[in-house]
Amino acid sequence: MSSSISVEKAPHVHPTRMRHISDDDLFAALGGDSRAWHRRLPFPAGLPAAGADALLGAEVDFLDKGHGRSRLYGFHYLRWMTPLVAAYAESGDQRYADEWERLFRQWYASRDLVEGDWPGLDVVWYSLGVCARSMYVTQALAVLGEAVGEECWKEMMKTVLGGARWAAEEHDEFRHGNWQFATVCELLHTARVFEELPEAEGWAQIAKARIHEHLERDVRADGGHHERSPGYHGMCLDALKRAAAVEPELAAHPRYLAMHDWLAALMTSGGWVPHLQDSGVVWPEGVEPAKGSLNLEASGYAVFRSDTFHTVINYGPYVGHELEPHSHHAALDFVISGWGVPLAWEAGGPPSYDDPGYYDWYQATRAHNTLLVPGHDYTEDRRAACDLFTTTRELDVFKGHHHGYPSRHDRTIVFVRDHGYWVITDRIEAEAIWQVHGLSPWVRHGDGYISERGPGLLVVPLEPPDQVVLGNGPARIPDPVTRTAEYGEIHSLGLGRRDGRFTVGLFPFTDEPPTIPDGWTVHADRR
Repeated sequence: MSSSISVEKAPHVHPTRMRHISDDDLFAALGGDSRAWHRRLPFPAGLPAAGADALLGAEVDFLDKGHGRSRLYGFHYLRWMTPLVAAYAESGDQRYADEWERLFRQWYASRDLVEGDWPGLDVVWYSLGVCARSMYVTQALAVLGEAVGEECWKEMMKTVLGGARWAAEEHDEFRHGNWQFATVCELLHTARVFEELPEAEGWAQIAKARIHEHLERDVRADGGHHERSPGYHGMCLDALKRAAAVEPELAAHPRYLAMHDWLAALMTSGGWVPHLQDSGVVWPEGVEPAKGSLNLEASGYAVFRSDTFHTVINYGPYVGHELEPHSHHAALDFVISGWGVPLAWEAGGPPSYDDPGYYDWYQATRAHNTLLVPGHDYTEDRRAACDLFTTTRELDVFKGHHHGYPSRHDRTIVFVRDHGYWVITDRIEAEAIWQVHGLSPWVRHGDGYISERGPGLLVVPLEPPDQVVLGNGPARIPDPVTRTAEYGEIHSLGLGRRDGRFTVGLFPFTDEPPTIPDGWTVHADRR
């Protein structure tokens, strides 16, 4: 990020209204000095109790830049401390409350000293940090209650009060992106939980105005969040659910309902949503996969669906962001799952934005199932488009193009529903490499290349490639049994041709290599 880019307002952390609230100011806001002051119960937040014991007596350096440039900011969200709150709620064991108090007071005493390496972005006083701490500290206040000492309680209350004051000033006008959306949802939650605070109604009015603007301007007509990332979409929807828990009318908004439908459209039979763009694998709660194939035109995702197979094709725009774009350098790329597991997969999002492979692997064209043109950078203004989307009982067909390279790339993907295979045709006036990534290494099999183990794919090019390029890299791999997605390895198969013309069949299998249907090439685009 350039130091000239302003992602939030100029610093406006008031020294006494926000950063260092006096006891007199706190008690004036509360209308008294009793911890019995009434408030509503918050919507639950934080991690489960597992891991709480490992925090007992832990030595923590809140100023340590060894966390990483981006992770230092996330460390100050304090989410990692929340197992102590959950453990206390389950057990009543005072040790967990004492440990929370010890760590929280260390953080409070050191927060003015921490320095980040993102130019102009305060580690503590920025939107997502204020938002996250409000969630977790409000939960801790509700659960720990009298189990923490008076000074700790006051510092927790000052953290929530100062953060809400800052957020109301920071977000007095609309800005695209997940930072503001999530933060104003939490501001509304804070205003309603602490509704007797004199400033609470003012916070609520600011927050509701921004939330409605985001629902109309930041959520696309098909329900997808502006940034097109399932992970950040889920983050915004979770924040919206917190807001709706204290402001029920929000749950009736058409875009609130559409945001759930968007996840259902992208959801596989295995219960997960692919890690498109900068995203983890998302496991939506209370959402069932949508029926049939459909085209999310506003978001730029086409979805083929049968009883067994699920395909997502990306033809949407490259979208900017407050700090760094979460869009990847690929278009007309696809992911395929079958039997509840990935068959054609991609890198997805990194474990951290500090990861050394973030730019040259996770975001790079080479980690996606599309054409790679050696020697040419992929432009952000790619002008990707869907030219045709049709679905019948026999076939699903997508045709699209983009201008991410000097020459236009045209792609046709046909899903033959009855037999369960795909025929992909690509045309570009340049030397290019046709790419697909699977969960196991690729080996030669007849006229094609097959995943070393199943479930997987047999990849059959109509014309032999001039070169074959193999590689590998990290990616999250969803496991529908455990509902987790740990990092593993994906394997790339690249078929290079000097004329940039490809017709490739993808034939799925579980155990034994599949039989290639006669006449599969009839579905090739002959242009």
